[in-house]
Order: sequence, then C-alpha cells, then structure tokens
Amino acid sequence: MKSTIIGTGASLLASTAMAQNLTLQSAFPFSLEVIDTSIHRFVEDVSTATNGELTFTPYDAGSFSPPFEILENVGNGSLDAGWSAASYWAGQIPAAALFQSIPFGPDVPKYLSWLYGGGGLELWEALYAPHNVVPIPCGSMISEAGGWFTEEITSVEDLNGMSMRISGLGGEVMSRLGVSPVSIPAGETFLGLDTGRIGAAELSFPTIDTSAGFFEVAKHYYFPGWHQPGSLNELLVNADVWAGLAESQRLAVRNACSDLSIRMFAHDMQAQSAALEEFRSAGVTVERFPEEVLAALQLATEEVLEEAAQRDNDFADVIDSYQNFSERYDEYRELTAF
Repeated sequence: MKSTIIGTGASLLASTAMAQNLTLQSAFPFSLEVIDTSIHRFVEDVSTATNGELTFTPYDAGSFSPPFEILENVGNGSLDAGWSAASYWAGQIPAAALFQSIPFGPDVPKYLSWLYGGGGLELWEALYAPHNVVPIPCGSMISEAGGWFTEEITSVEDLNGMSMRISGLGGEVMSRLGVSPVSIPAGETFLGLDTGRIGAAELSFPTIDTSAGFFEVAKHYYFPGWHQPGSLNELLVNADVWAGLAESQRLAVRNACSDLSIRMFAHDMQAQSAALEEFRSAGVTVERFPEEVLAALQLATEEVLEEAAQRDNDFADVIDSYQNFSERYDEYRELTAF
C-alpha cells in the first residue's frame, strides 16, 4: 500500500510539473468574428486533448506585441506563441510570403497537399529555424475577395496612383500597375478608408469583411481574390518552448491546427452568400475585375515571382518546390475533372 501511495504521489507531481500555460497573441483583432471563434476553438481543443496539461491563454492583437513584431517576440521568448500570417514577415524573410498565399496559386486543398505531401512544410520549418520559431499551419482561409474600392475600376489605368492596404506578394504585384501598397494592421484599415488615406483595401472573404465594416465606407467590392486564392494562418511557437513539450502535447497542438484548417474551410465555403446579400443591401456593388485588369495582374505576378527567386535563394527553393508539385497535382486533377 505504501508503495502504491508513493507511486501515485510521484505520478501526480510529474503531471503537475508537465502542466504548462502558454501565452498566445493574435496578429488579428478578435473583433473579426471568424478570427475570434477560430483561435478560441484551437485553445479549447488543445486543452481538451491534453486533459488541461497544456493550455494557451489567447490575447488580442496588440496586447503585448505590435502585430508586425510577433515573429521576433516569439523567437526571443517574450511570447510563447503567436497566431499570424506569414506574409507579415516578408520584409525580413521574403520566402515567408509563399506560406500564406501565392498569387494565382493554390486553393486550400491544394495548399495543404503541397505542405503535407509535397515537402512544403519542411521548407517552412527550415525557413523559420534561424529565428528560433516553429511554424505550424493552423487554420485556413478560402479564396478572398479582390478588395474594397472607393471608386469603380474599369481599366488598369484606374489603379494608377491609388493607395491600397495590401501586403506581401500581392502588394508587389499591385505596385507594378501603379498602386502604392500600404501595410497596416487589419484593425486600422477601416479608418484608412474612411479618412481617404487609402482608396482600397483587401482583408479577407465576405464574412470577415462584414465584421470590419468596410461596406460602410467603400461601395465597390471586387472579385476574384487573385492574390489569395487560398491561404493559411500560422501558429508560431518559440522553438525552446516547443522542444520542452511532451511528444503527446506537440501532437495535440498539430492535430488541433489540422482540424481547425479543415473545419474553417468546410464552414466558410458555404457561409459567404448571406454576407454578400448584406453588402448588396447596403448599396455595395459586388462584381468581378475587368478581364483586362486580371490579365495585367497575372502577367505582373509572373514577373514578381521570377524576380524574387533571382534575388533570394530561399524564395527560389520554395517557389520551385510548389511549381514542381503543382504540375504533378494538376495533371491528375485535370484527368478527373468533370
């Protein structure tokens, strides 16, 4: 009996010692409905899967770190974890942008196929390793809108001289058509449109854009989201914190992220129609970009990707990996299409 009591006490002590609560700051404001529900679902799923031994405390954008400094602050240990978009780090890690979205590139199923079946995830992890951060795909975003515009776009010339909230590769492409890309946090974008600081903005797909309220200050909503035909959010974990987790805890985190990506895709694909109707009722024109504009954007995209690969070896490795995978993936998809 004494041995049993001692053994039980030791087990309880070991369990308590392993219990961890990690700080998790979002780069996106919780006021964006899909963002709020998604990050809290992830937190709840990890806690449930680990019987409370591993928990995350989620914090809103800006609570401890400016959104564009989350990668740095996770790496140096100021934050245990962050939830963000890889394009936020494109200024210091050009290839990172390819792990959020690729203009005229993959939708969500194709993206996940490349990451988990085509070697993309290994490249992502290697890219962030020098920053002491482990990236995990965590949540998916269906094809976005092309953006909100305060003025009608009828030709490429209408874009010339415009300022637009758009980041990453999409911003570089837009700049080729005379647009001045502006990188501002999502929470500041409404004010930018309302004050005229910017004439256009892209954020996400309709149900998220509803929360942002852009339809009150911009009446032209353009599709398709050529810059993000599919995109992923990322969970960033400090590499030392990650190494200190039990294997079962790491598995719980990865599984919760994978489940979130699947559920977000399944839910969001069918949820956009009601939001579009709400916009139309508010006087918004929902329309496609003119074909002339789309053709110019696609040509500019090819130039931007080629030039970026020439400047940066990591970018070249990642885009080559995706493009080689894409050829194999598309061959079978075309054969089975009907």
